[in-house]
Amino acid sequence: MLASSLSKPSNFVGVVFKDFMSYELRFFPDVIPVSSIYMDSRAGCSKSCEAAQYWSSGFTVLQASIDAAIIQLKTNVSLWKELESTKAVIMGETAIVEIVTFSRGIILIYLVIAFSPFGYFLAIHIVAEKEKKLKEFLKIMGLHDTAFWLSWVLLYMSLIFLMSLLMAVIATASSLFPQSSSIVIFLLFFLYGLSSIFFALMLTPLFKKSKHVGIVEFFVTVAFGFIGLLIVLMESFPKSLVWLLSPFCQCTFLIGIAQVMHLEDFHEGALFSNLTEGPYPLIITLIMLALNSTFYVLLAVYLDQVIPGEFGLRRSSLYFLKPSYWSKSKRNYKELSEGNVNGNISFSEIVEPVSSEFIGKEAIRISGIQKTYRKKSENVEALRNLSFDIYEGQITALLGHSGTGKSTLMNILCGLCPPSDGFASIYGHRVSEIDEMFEARKMIGICPQLDIHFDVLTVEENLSILASIKGIPANNIIQEVQKVLLDLDMQPIKDNPAKKLSGGQKRKLSLGIAVLGNPKILLLDEPTAGMDPCSRHIVWNLLKYRKANRVTVFSTHFMDEADILADRKAVISQGMLKCVGSSIFLKSKWGIGYRLSMYIDRYCATESLTSLVRQHIPGATLLQQNDQQLMFSLPFKDMDKFS
Repeated sequence: MLASSLSKPSNFVGVVFKDFMSYELRFFPDVIPVSSIYMDSRAGCSKSCEAAQYWSSGFTVLQASIDAAIIQLKTNVSLWKELESTKAVIMGETAIVEIVTFSRGIILIYLVIAFSPFGYFLAIHIVAEKEKKLKEFLKIMGLHDTAFWLSWVLLYMSLIFLMSLLMAVIATASSLFPQSSSIVIFLLFFLYGLSSIFFALMLTPLFKKSKHVGIVEFFVTVAFGFIGLLIVLMESFPKSLVWLLSPFCQCTFLIGIAQVMHLEDFHEGALFSNLTEGPYPLIITLIMLALNSTFYVLLAVYLDQVIPGEFGLRRSSLYFLKPSYWSKSKRNYKELSEGNVNGNISFSEIVEPVSSEFIGKEAIRISGIQKTYRKKSENVEALRNLSFDIYEGQITALLGHSGTGKSTLMNILCGLCPPSDGFASIYGHRVSEIDEMFEARKMIGICPQLDIHFDVLTVEENLSILASIKGIPANNIIQEVQKVLLDLDMQPIKDNPAKKLSGGQKRKLSLGIAVLGNPKILLLDEPTAGMDPCSRHIVWNLLKYRKANRVTVFSTHFMDEADILADRKAVISQGMLKCVGSSIFLKSKWGIGYRLSMYIDRYCATESLTSLVRQHIPGATLLQQNDQQLMFSLPFKDMDKFS
């Protein structure tokens, strides 16, 4: 050992004897540590500590050899064998986690919280999109789950990258981690930042309100941050708990930073050369943070698929174990005929048969649909055993007062909510099955009851983005957007931000989004609500123009709108189907007849006018009379006298 240590000139040692029993060893600078260095923790006793240089430099062996020679000369007793085997011994067992002081603990908790705002805002924004139905609406438009998650992850990943890079440069250039590699510190910060946003991502399926998820994310981060702080402050913290808490990124990150501080204390720093050293090597921290990120992402995707939400379809808890999930085979189910449903009412009495040209063109089949909302006090039945068919090449109107179930039926058809019982299919694709609904959505354009768009974008930008999501080829997007702007007379407002539009203009934008790409099926929930008469006529002309070989379903409160547009009307009351057919069929069935309104002035002889009407239509009944108007009910049986 002595010969090998002194084989190089730089390792020459000077021996100065003051007397026979006293001597000094003179080494080159930096070969052995300064004697004033004091180790205040057993964790400092490792192969990389400066005290170990007494052994590696040959100091211990040389001192033992000289001492053995002096003893032999004085006592004539040889101790060469005993002193030759002198070795350095680490006193006590090294702690698995490097212990830090309380003042350094403040730095650690600050570093944990520094990345918390990213997870906080990510969680809030994702849940806010769920609240506004924007996520499900975009999925109906053709957005894949993968694209949705990546859009958020890539945005926040870029922010984490920039912040980690800045923090790593500052930390290694300052007195915080001056001996450490900037790349190693960057990896530590970046992997923790990623795991923190993925941790927030994992929480989003568990909440329905954005204000709740933000608070929980912040407090969970702080709580596990303090648990991690206890690990690095307590020397006697159980090893088993250290490994048990490793799946929590906050604890793992703090342990890693404590290891970096330990390496800095011995003038080494965190380098690639010592990543594997120590009882809890820094490489373990980096690996655990990467594994944490992977685990959080997988759990977030799983929870998003299985946890019941207010909107959207959900899978069973073990869906990934079912062969049907991987094979994508079409499920077999039995469709009910219209005549076997709708309660005890005879089917032929409430549904008008279609002409022979539409037989076999059933596009949407609704069979025994029921929807029950569970409330705290009682269950509310929104739809009750609803069944009828909707045909290609026709416009079908859903009529009924507010709260009768029209919007609920629309939501079921587009996959926003599953039925409680029964089923519906769109060109053979069952809407209650996620995989089949995915295929059906490729044909659907939807205008929901609530306007859903990006408020900060202009009308043209909204249309362009949604056209891209719908899968319209990039070279056709501009042409398609301009066509929609022209068809709906939105060119004067194309550069206006969506949030500054009036109610009627927002409905136009929602309808424009629905008709982008000329989809096979249009589902329109009160599309003309809030529009001025001129805009309503523009919409009517557009829908009638695109009726051929298409399916259009719209809901409305206005009978005149249904008369103008619809080939068939379905009247829904209290969740039950009352009648389906043409305007003539409905009026003959329910005796609604026609209304004749006459606007008069104060000089009008109302009695003479009433007699004149009854002279031509004997069954006419005066319904309303005031200073400005007369309204008569004309029976359907007298239609030949005034049609």
